[in-house]
Amino acid sequence: MYEYNPNIALVDMDQTLCDYEGAMEKRLAKALGGYIDTPHGGWYNEEYKGIVELIKANPGFWRTLPRIELGFKIVELLKEQGFQLHILTKGPYKSTNAWTEKVEWCREYLPGVPVTITEDKSLQYGKLLVDDWPKYCEAWLKFRPRGLVIMPVYHYNEGFDKLYPGQVIRATMKNLDEVKKLIEKVSKRQAGEPIQ
Repeated sequence: MYEYNPNIALVDMDQTLCDYEGAMEKRLAKALGGYIDTPHGGWYNEEYKGIVELIKANPGFWRTLPRIELGFKIVELLKEQGFQLHILTKGPYKSTNAWTEKVEWCREYLPGVPVTITEDKSLQYGKLLVDDWPKYCEAWLKFRPRGLVIMPVYHYNEGFDKLYPGQVIRATMKNLDEVKKLIEKVSKRQAGEPIQ
């Protein structure tokens, strides 16, 4: 029988639970016959766009993405505090195989956890969101003024926590104790109670 749990945690996949960028860089380098000198996702530009789209459409690409241990540490912290996990991931418009393969990936690494694939993350309810991408987090926070975002640290999200003080914490393996305290506060927060 289904039991309602108001403590819902939404967890992103790419660059949160699985290493999309690392896998893409390796496949792109292989497709181009060698090393590409474009650190930090610089490979995703107009010059490589067509090849990137072909790689994403290649059967097995999404299903075989490597795990990111930080993301799984955060998942464990959420479970410890009684959060009901929901995977919330964006479905690429052109790579329809991604929709199926992302579910297959979750069934392997997070069996029993519901998966929502969407084109608009802001529509989903949760007390907190674990996501690396500022644009998606900002849209989600717009509708959740008391929501918390746990954001794995990357160069492209630097400073995002300063835009939403008290609502965004950037996470690394070194500050998991601080992340754990915030998760605990959110799990015990009553309706209408502020996050701080």
